[in-house]
Amino acid sequence: MALPHRPRSICGIAWKGVFARRFGIFSDPVEHYRDSARHCLCWTGGYEYTISSATWLKCAHSGCLWCRFLKDQFLDDLKEQSDEPWPVPRVHIRVGCPPRERPDSELLWEEIFVVVNDLGRSFQVYSAEDSPVPWVDSETKSRIPYDEAPDVLAAAATYIKQCVRDHPQCQAITPYPVGSAPLPTRLLDCSNPDRLRIIETDSSMRDSYVALSYVWGPDGQPHRTTKANLPDYMRRIKRGVLPRTIRDAIRVTRALGARYLWIDSLCIIQDSKEDVHRELARMRDVYRHALLTIDACSAANVSEGFLKHQRLCSEPVAMLPFIDFVGGSARVGKAYWTDPSSDEPDVHVTRNNKETPTSHTEARGWCLQERMLSTRSLVFKADALHLRCHTETRNVGGDLYEETWEVPRLPDATFHDKRRVSRESDEWKEILETWWKILHDYSTRSLSSPSDKLVAIAGLAEMFASTLGPDYLAGLWRDSLFQDLLWQRTGRARACSAPSRYRAPSWSWASVDGQTKHGMIDEPAHYLAEVVECTVKLLDKKLPFGQVVGGSLVLSANFLRGKWDDSGSVTIEPPTQGPRRAKSPKSRSLPAPGPEDRLVFVCDTDRDEDGPGQELWVLPLVEDDAGCVQGIVVTPTERDIWPSAGSDDRRDVYRRVGYCFAFRDDLGQTRKVIRQYPKVVVEVV
Repeated sequence: MALPHRPRSICGIAWKGVFARRFGIFSDPVEHYRDSARHCLCWTGGYEYTISSATWLKCAHSGCLWCRFLKDQFLDDLKEQSDEPWPVPRVHIRVGCPPRERPDSELLWEEIFVVVNDLGRSFQVYSAEDSPVPWVDSETKSRIPYDEAPDVLAAAATYIKQCVRDHPQCQAITPYPVGSAPLPTRLLDCSNPDRLRIIETDSSMRDSYVALSYVWGPDGQPHRTTKANLPDYMRRIKRGVLPRTIRDAIRVTRALGARYLWIDSLCIIQDSKEDVHRELARMRDVYRHALLTIDACSAANVSEGFLKHQRLCSEPVAMLPFIDFVGGSARVGKAYWTDPSSDEPDVHVTRNNKETPTSHTEARGWCLQERMLSTRSLVFKADALHLRCHTETRNVGGDLYEETWEVPRLPDATFHDKRRVSRESDEWKEILETWWKILHDYSTRSLSSPSDKLVAIAGLAEMFASTLGPDYLAGLWRDSLFQDLLWQRTGRARACSAPSRYRAPSWSWASVDGQTKHGMIDEPAHYLAEVVECTVKLLDKKLPFGQVVGGSLVLSANFLRGKWDDSGSVTIEPPTQGPRRAKSPKSRSLPAPGPEDRLVFVCDTDRDEDGPGQELWVLPLVEDDAGCVQGIVVTPTERDIWPSAGSDDRRDVYRRVGYCFAFRDDLGQTRKVIRQYPKVVVEVV
């Protein structure tokens, strides 16, 4: 295919070479390796060519934008690092994309690697907004800060209408048509920005409203609704006294054409326990029924605001032509090159990665359910604006979104209260796995009040109750109790510890602060224990998914006494005794164990303070198809330390201290050895 006419700003060597090859982005990725024989760094991939130093510098001085770009970016460093006096005879240039981070993903060609001799540097490239060439992704554009461009919020409003009209998946999970949703108890009326006021609704009122998800910050809320100021707030709230994040939310609400805004600090009476408990019970419906949730990701606290005046892209270091071959013809556009190593923050591409959260709300416990319960969220990040609905995540204002990690969306079945899913189905397993993923994400987030551990995820638990429930036991489900009990700590870089005050039974993930995960999704091949009783005592019976003040798990299980070894594993002692006051078979009735019967369980403690020196007992619970036995490790405790909800106060009680597993090559042998130990009734609190 013939090349387009060469512009005067590019030399013939570059136009017929690197530009015709589109900077090597469709060649093999540029990679490097160290040549041990030559003691140097070698490069492969991309498009490469060699040019004399004299010709290169002459073209740069004669006006070639490409040669001048290379000269400006590389010449000084080349002179400093060269072992030969300048100018060297020839310069070798290599251009291409870096290796893809995930083999199964499509490459995003916004990043280009340039190597001159042995000096490599990466650049990010995006198309100009008026360019006829869309670069590689049509949404890769230069962007405008959304507080300076009303068109951006207007575009968001258009996308919201398109979602409401054109997304069958979003329509299927929306309980009410737009404009006919039941309203929360209170709302902020934003129809007149100079006369904001709180309104109280009744069951007959139907309309659309917007909700806000944000971070309060360490100083809390200086202006919040109380029993004393509610009458005044229902008459008028002066906009100037409100924190900036709330003022920004009001502005967005009005720009989207909505009248009402729900904000927890203003719509819940903060010094009324009765009102707080009542509204917490309605949290699921508040976010589920909202037309949209404003996600103030970029605000670290309520005073900071999220509509900020800032440059969203680094200043470009060069503007170069780009050739695109489309439909048998070639077009020329223009693309900006930026240097990500510059002092300016280069945020052209938003990579949403859990290991490096890109927002403050992604680190806050309450915000997880606020995002997941919402049919759609308008996510205001520091460098981008996204509309996230149940169908897709869409960029607003031209940002390029790379979904390397994202909060999972709720399974469709959880939106239908009357639909039952068979426990034997793959769909049920997928729903349980989604719940576990949510719990893992939740465990990485912070809560300003540790007692909110179960409360701040209660709305999500209520959603899952239709498929995994209905019996919810301090974060676990009765129908999947054995799998749920096999949670364990993860993320060793972060400490795992117990809260200072009782929050949940020791067998619940909610009893620890720190990262946790679940693992066993398939139905166990063998159950090694039986649940005699499992109950929790609720702080408020009207909040079945909320705070608990006691819990009891009574198991009939083989009871294996163990001790720590130097590696942190638990070695099981011979079966000679049962627990204190437990009715166990006498030791003389048990077969004498041989060397082949020795059991060692790999143990992962739940809390940093647990470990060697404790009296330990292993409760094997299940065995999988591969013969791996999994269970929990317990130690004696007292009822006044760990409150029980059991029916028999005469039993000794134990608390969970860890997760454990044992695996042997001879399938079934571990289970056979375990059955040599006494099976007793044990209460774990």
